[in-house]
Amino acid sequence: MADFPTRTADAPLAGGLTLETGVPGLVAYGSTFESLIDGLRHSIGRLAADDAPTRFGVPPVISRALLERLGYVETFPQLLGVVHTYEGDDRQWRELVPALRRGESWTHRHEVSDVVLLPAACYHLYPHLAETEFAEPAVFDLTGHCYRHERTAEVGRMRSFRMRELVRIDAPASVLDWRDGWIERAAGWLGSLGLPVTIEPASDPFFGSAGRLMSTMQRSEQLKWEVAVEVADGLDQAVVSCNCHKNHFSAEFGFRLGGGEAHTSCVAFGLERIALAILHRHGPDPRSWPAELRPDPGPTREEPIPDANVSRT
Repeated sequence: MADFPTRTADAPLAGGLTLETGVPGLVAYGSTFESLIDGLRHSIGRLAADDAPTRFGVPPVISRALLERLGYVETFPQLLGVVHTYEGDDRQWRELVPALRRGESWTHRHEVSDVVLLPAACYHLYPHLAETEFAEPAVFDLTGHCYRHERTAEVGRMRSFRMRELVRIDAPASVLDWRDGWIERAAGWLGSLGLPVTIEPASDPFFGSAGRLMSTMQRSEQLKWEVAVEVADGLDQAVVSCNCHKNHFSAEFGFRLGGGEAHTSCVAFGLERIALAILHRHGPDPRSWPAELRPDPGPTREEPIPDANVSRT
């Protein structure tokens, strides 16, 4: 089920699934799709309950200065969405309106603002941890709308998407164990939803020649792993990313654990991609979805998550 209904004259939102916007990689979602997203949120929350995370909802924009400080602007300029705003007065705008009406450029007096579109939910967290001395490990649960300026628009390759992300602050060895545990936990959870999965080492799409070196280092140290599932016929995509940042954020913001060095790891869930995989596997009728994802899931399941159908590469 690779293709979903789109808007037609007699079906404003056919099947309650998706609505095309005319912009590649930008999709609106109907009631059926949103009920599936809600089911996934609740299911992930139950999956993460043992970590007792502190939850945050984060805005879809973030400080441009912060992403410059963290190196994101330098390493991922091809993915960054920058917010521009009009800085002129009424008279200057009246001079630009005729150009707008003629379909010509009307952005001459726009300037880069102090915010950019959020590329990952966790970036909002780290400044709030500055100079914190943690007495014990901590886990944070963040959800937000993210944006990446993807150059392709196949199924699941979205510019705007929702991310649920867990971040752990812990000692170097322990934070890696937590990350590795979540690789298996996420794969088992997806398997319990009827989705065959593949686990593979990965790297971020760093930009330029220096970026290729960073990608090589990231893969060689196995800092990033992805859990992929089929979202359309013959098309597998990563739906969960499990990463170890080492001391990248703790060194920048000066937070520590028990008087020693703190490292961070994260696990990120792409909610729309997982929903697409569920629809591809089980169809658009909620009655055919796994019980815990249905709008009325019934009693909470008590059985353990079964072993996933996993292959490692």
